[in-house]
Amino acid sequence: MADLGKKYCVNCLADVTNLRLRCTDCPDIELCPECFSAGAEIGNHRRWHGYQQVDGGRFSLWGPEAEGGWTSREEQSLLDAIEQYGFGNWVHRCLTYFFYL
Repeated sequence: MADLGKKYCVNCLADVTNLRLRCTDCPDIELCPECFSAGAEIGNHRRWHGYQQVDGGRFSLWGPEAEGGWTSREEQSLLDAIEQYGFGNWVHRCLTYFFYL
């Protein structure tokens, strides 16, 4: 029997409580990173659908061995800054962006 409060990948049944990718087109599709990367398709769900990362931004991108590593929320902030200001001019633009987060 499944533990209450735990989430599982609908494709492989792996525990995805800490990190999962939710389809924005299919209400009940949540995948583990491995099944998402493999392009899993289930029922009417297709790999080209939109996705939302669900982890609260606490998932460490580099694993527990990376002390002081970036969380996924910090990585998304960096990507947003690059998209908004371009790659470069870190001293002024990017520091200003992170200061006001």
